[in-house]
Amino acid sequence: MIIYKIRHRDKQDKFLAGTPTYHSWKKDGRIFPTLGKLRTFLTNCIKYNRLSSDWEVVEFELTELTAKGVHEMIKPEQLMRILTQ
Repeated sequence: MIIYKIRHRDKQDKFLAGTPTYHSWKKDGRIFPTLGKLRTFLTNCIKYNRLSSDWEVVEFELTELTAKGVHEMIKPEQLMRILTQ
């Protein structure tokens, strides 16, 4: 699965967060799960005159590592508290 993020060329460790009209830059940033959603976002940025030539689109490939049960992701003490209620 491919996801997309927008990175600022001068801030290599920061990705775009926010909306087409309000931008901020964060380490995790906004994820665009499809190329269509990325294109819609960029089109809206153009419409509001908020697109920058300093941006670059970064593609990430996600791969499934393992599947775990939901109970394995909850802290054991919290799970015990839930089960004993």
